[in-house]
Formats: sequence, structure tokens, C-alpha cells
Amino acid sequence: MTRLFDPNGSKVFSIPAGANFLGEFARQLAEETALKDNPEALADALIYVPNRRSERALAFALYQAAGGKAVLLPNIRALGDLESRDPPPSAEAALADLPPVMSAAQRTGALTKLVMAYYQALEAQMPAVSCLAAARELARLLDQAALSGDVDWAALEALVPEASLASHWQQSVRFLKIITNEWPVHLEEAQQMDPYVRRYAAAEAMARVWQDTPPDAPVIIAGSTGATPASRVLMRAALNLPKGLIVFPGLDLELTSSTLTQLKTTPSHPQFTLARTLSELGLTPQAVQVWPNLKDEATQTVRRRLIHESLAPAEGTSDWTKKLAMMSSDGDAAQFVKTALTGLDLIEASDDTEEALIA
Repeated sequence: MTRLFDPNGSKVFSIPAGANFLGEFARQLAEETALKDNPEALADALIYVPNRRSERALAFALYQAAGGKAVLLPNIRALGDLESRDPPPSAEAALADLPPVMSAAQRTGALTKLVMAYYQALEAQMPAVSCLAAARELARLLDQAALSGDVDWAALEALVPEASLASHWQQSVRFLKIITNEWPVHLEEAQQMDPYVRRYAAAEAMARVWQDTPPDAPVIIAGSTGATPASRVLMRAALNLPKGLIVFPGLDLELTSSTLTQLKTTPSHPQFTLARTLSELGLTPQAVQVWPNLKDEATQTVRRRLIHESLAPAEGTSDWTKKLAMMSSDGDAAQFVKTALTGLDLIEASDDTEEALIA
């Protein structure tokens, strides 16, 4: 039977899509640590979850898993995600003595001044509202570059050499020097940092601490897809800890090597980020185990397999009928689909508003 924190066992798990992620995670964690009988079992544990909402939800899930008894909760920290407006965590930043984060309002104001100065140098009349809009776009570009983790600003000027759009491109490059040249100087003078750059530096600081002094207590990263460079730094470090675990949400464990190759060029695919994270961690889907003792119905398993197949990259759908037959226990593709769709209802809404109310 699969056990957590087994020195010879897996450190990477996945809870399938459709399952109650935090509920199943808390249930098994409480069971293996005997949390009901030992309310201090997880007091020294460190658990990272995607956002602040997950922090609160996990705390309640652990309370339920302990039978409604009072327990000493683990240290639950939010990584932050792409959709939330949560600020980056600061607990790790203290380890590296990092400058504070520049607030969103401060950054927008500072970038607006730099944009206005750019147009004034060109003797161009640009309304303040337009400068503000441009500053917000530059701020968004800074965040996206930090989140991608592999942007080389120095390569901008060489991207379109001697092309028909070279003149227009050069104008864009000169404008982007606001963030490639002037913005780093402004941050240094203000002794502040961009939020996602600081998050990455904080994660690296935590990873160094773990490497120098590996904690004996559990360190778990749960529910993150590894969408940010900082989360991947922590994941890589957690794999080297005695009780480090990673629990992915909804990873398709049947991804083949050819599908993984196709996913690298399909960023819109729901498994793209997970596949990229596995690659950066040096793992394959086959190295990931299903979270132990899931309470799952056969219909849910079949439905998940059908959904994963329906979302396969276009290059891999030419023989989809054969794949469905292979997935079916008796080779009957039609029955396989029927079983997967059992219990589903179709609700047709008259417009977007009605659809939102139904959801």
C-alpha cells in the first residue's frame, strides 16, 4: 500500500480532476499522521497551497479530517497564483533580507512618469490618460516576463533585423527601454522590488535554507501546477527533503512521450503547465503516483479518461476511436462513452447571464 513520507517511496502525487482536492488531501494526511489522536502531529509541518483562499479551506479541511477536534495546524502558506490578486508571500523574503515590494499604485505612478518623460523627449503630445494606460500595460508585461522566467530583454533589438517592419520595431524597442533600462535604475534608487521578481528571490532563499538545514518535518507543496518560476524552485528543493512532497492537481498520468512533445507547443492546453513543470523537475507522468486511498467511483475514472482524450492535441486525434476502444475494458468504444457520460445533464441557457446564474 502506498504510504506518504516513505524514504523509498514516491515524493510526487496527483489528485485527479473532479475529486475534492483539499478534502482528499487532508483526509489522507490526517490518517497517516494519526491527527485525531495526536493533535500536534502536523504542528511543525509546512504546507504551500496556491492562494489565500486555499489556506483557509485547507485549515477547515484538516479540522474536519481530525473529526472536528481542535488541532495545532501546520504552517500553511500561499504561493500566489496567476488568477489571484494576492500579494507575494513575505515569510521567505525575510531569509534573504530583500527590499520591500513596490505597491501596485506606486509602480503604476512611477511607470506613468517614465512614459510621460519618454514622449516629452520626443516632443510628442500624449494625454495623461494614454500615458497611464501605457504604464499599466508595461506593468503587466513586467509581471508576465517574470512569470515566464526565461525572457531575455537584451535580445529585443535583434528579433527583427533588416525586416520590412524594422523601423516600426525599432520604435517599439526604444519604448520598451523604459522597462529594460530605466525601470531597474528606478527600483534600485527606490530600494524596492517588483512583486514576482521578489517572490523568485525569496523562493531561492528558502531553497538554500532547506539545502543547508533540511527540516525533519513534512514540507508539502499541494495544489500548485508550477505555473510560476518561484513555485518550481520550491518544488525542486522539496524533492530533496526527507519528508518533502508535491501533490499536483489533475495531472493526466497517461500522457505519452509523444503527447508531451506536442504539449510543449500548445500553451492553451490545460495540461501544458503541468507538463512543463514535470519536464523542469526531470520527471515523467509515470513517476507520479495517484494520491492514496481515493474515494472514487468507476464512472468518474472513465469520465476523466474521456475528457483527457477529448482534450488531446490535434496531432494526436487521428485514431481517437481506436484509443477509446483500447480504453474500454471490453473494447466497446460506444459503451465506454456512454458510461463516462452517465449522470450528466445538459442545460441550455438562453444567454450568458442565465448561464452564469446557473453555474
